[in-house]
Amino acid sequence: MKMKQAFLLLSVCLLASCGEVVNPLIRTVYLTEGDRTSQRLEAIAKLYEFYNDSDKDREAYEVISKRSGDFIVNYVPGLGLLTLCGEPGFGWSKQFIDVDSTLLRKLVDRGATFDDLNTGKFDSLLVTKTPVFRVNTNGKPF
Repeated sequence: MKMKQAFLLLSVCLLASCGEVVNPLIRTVYLTEGDRTSQRLEAIAKLYEFYNDSDKDREAYEVISKRSGDFIVNYVPGLGLLTLCGEPGFGWSKQFIDVDSTLLRKLVDRGATFDDLNTGKFDSLLVTKTPVFRVNTNGKPF
């Protein structure tokens, strides 16, 4: 009987460890609808909307594609960092400094997409930071 209880307890522990660990200091919205193109088109606008509608009480705010978009957009308002990951598993691809809600709004007003930022289309508005500072995330950039 004890062996059966031990096996059951071990099984429950293993199943519990399979879930994703979520950092409570980071507010994350997961995109689950749409294809790669549509998710990347709306990523920056979603981030701005998500941040703007929040209580602004978290360390970071991010949008993560849970389908075919394969990206993470992470915003740390306290440090003014906007960080992009275009291919989870390969690290952060770009990071910008001195980003605030006004600049995010300006990017949204100009129709900026994830791919625009990742390819440098808005580099006249954004200051690239190198090397990239490793930010906390609920995603898996590495």
